[in-house]
Amino acid sequence: MSIRLEHISLDYQDGGIVRHAIRDVSLEIEDNTFVGLIGHTGSGKSSLIQHMNGLIRPTAGKVFYNGEDIYQEGYSLRQLRNKVGLVFQYPEHQLFEESVFKDVCYGPKNQGLTDQECQERAREALRLVGFPEEAYKKSPFELSGGQKRRAAIAGVLAMNPEVLILDEPTAGLDPMGRDEILDQLKKLKEQRNITIILVSHSMEDMALYAERLIVMDHGRIAYDGTPKEIFSHYQELEKIGLAAPQVTYLMHALKEKGFDVSTDIMTVAQAKAEILRVFGKEPSDQSASDQYAQACKDSASGTGKQNMPDRKCVSEDSGEGSLC
Repeated sequence: MSIRLEHISLDYQDGGIVRHAIRDVSLEIEDNTFVGLIGHTGSGKSSLIQHMNGLIRPTAGKVFYNGEDIYQEGYSLRQLRNKVGLVFQYPEHQLFEESVFKDVCYGPKNQGLTDQECQERAREALRLVGFPEEAYKKSPFELSGGQKRRAAIAGVLAMNPEVLILDEPTAGLDPMGRDEILDQLKKLKEQRNITIILVSHSMEDMALYAERLIVMDHGRIAYDGTPKEIFSHYQELEKIGLAAPQVTYLMHALKEKGFDVSTDIMTVAQAKAEILRVFGKEPSDQSASDQYAQACKDSASGTGKQNMPDRKCVSEDSGEGSLC
């Protein structure tokens, strides 16, 4: 295992009142896994991940990396942060050099590498995140939101971390930019065998990419398991301000209408395959078609969930299908 937290708590003063950001959290993050971390605003997600590379010291409890207590005498937190890289939600907070290339070289340079080694590391990292070579000399502040995030991720990757932690790396991006970055992260895990810890509010993203899902609520771990296990508790998730992927609600609505569909569906592709399995190619009669349409309307209008956004039903002609 690479990271282990043992009974950590984090308290802080707020106008003379003690607030509890983290409450007695224990968990292990195993090597070469893609872990998703979700929770409502203020649930403790960001505080939790900053314990993992020593940016925040817990009020109580211990943090271990590869079996070593990171706060024991003589332990190098600087070396830890080379191994456990953190990409913040706002990449402009991490970008400061006059060009993207120099910015990505900064981390390896601080590790004591030669100029040639730094440049090799930077080129490889920028290639891995799909950053266009013609933009290497641009100022980081001339970049689009998606390019800034790629540059920030490359700056951490250039230090060859064993663990990469990302706090909302796709916030504010368009769907194409979001998918490109998350696809790159998945490839990075496969190509470099690194551990990915992703904080996100997107349940659809978690369903597609995470192997394990940790749910935070008021500073505690509410659930910890596979995405399929977690999203089976969709009604309980709603009570703490979260939700399951939208297709999960559609499948439950179809089930309630009498269709023999599986309800442990998390992605559009899975929903399409399951619907086509039940209907063959399309609903066999008008009654079934009407019930199917009504189930879609119920799901879209928020039946069983409040304030769900409007969305379309799965279509066989839409490739992966569309839910928006």
